[in-house]
Amino acid sequence: MSTFAKCNTDCRSCQSIALSVFCTLKPQELEELNLHKVSLEVSKGSVVFYENNMPTGLYCVHEGAVKVYNTSLNGDIQINRLAKNSDIIGYRSLLANEPYKGTAETIKDSTICFIPKSSLYALIGTNIEFSLKMMEAMAKELNRAEQKSLDILFKSTRERLAEAILLLHQTFGLDVRGYINVKLTRGEFAAITGMVHETVVRILAEWEKEGILQLDKKLIKIMNLTELLNIAKLED
Repeated sequence: MSTFAKCNTDCRSCQSIALSVFCTLKPQELEELNLHKVSLEVSKGSVVFYENNMPTGLYCVHEGAVKVYNTSLNGDIQINRLAKNSDIIGYRSLLANEPYKGTAETIKDSTICFIPKSSLYALIGTNIEFSLKMMEAMAKELNRAEQKSLDILFKSTRERLAEAILLLHQTFGLDVRGYINVKLTRGEFAAITGMVHETVVRILAEWEKEGILQLDKKLIKIMNLTELLNIAKLED
């Protein structure tokens, strides 16, 4: 069940600000942002916004993880993006004044801040460095989408899965036991890579047997980084 509860986070002392698009804001602008943003504690599995709804602001992941996905007519999903601490979501549709192109759902308990459209537009109109940061974020997201499309066309299933695991490692880091610090089902891996669920299960089992990975339910630990890089055809 989705649960949302208001909480207190202060933009002026937020540790995620330095890594986000808001890093260019001046103290007075942070003060203003702090007055108008709403911070929410959001439980795992909660929908932050729905595909085809109109945006009224943008969301910043203060802490946690969110998947953004599309749903086909037969109910299958394709995950387009995973957002982590300091990432913003929902901004492309907001700036385009169009309905959301996907649904955003938390994949762990998260703290998410909502910034109203009026506050965002005020910053864009007065802070050129912030505007450039927004453009940079949009360009990077478009590049990721284009690269993902090319990967599906030209890379094998093993290459795509290896690259996805390496990207998760880079994005979310490791927990205290050395596992990638995000829990994903095999179905979610399939939705990220454009693969069939059964193929993901089979390849992961093979890689565990070969000593490349160690699996613990929804957690993955990379045991042989060099070999995984070789499979993905990436350089260390």
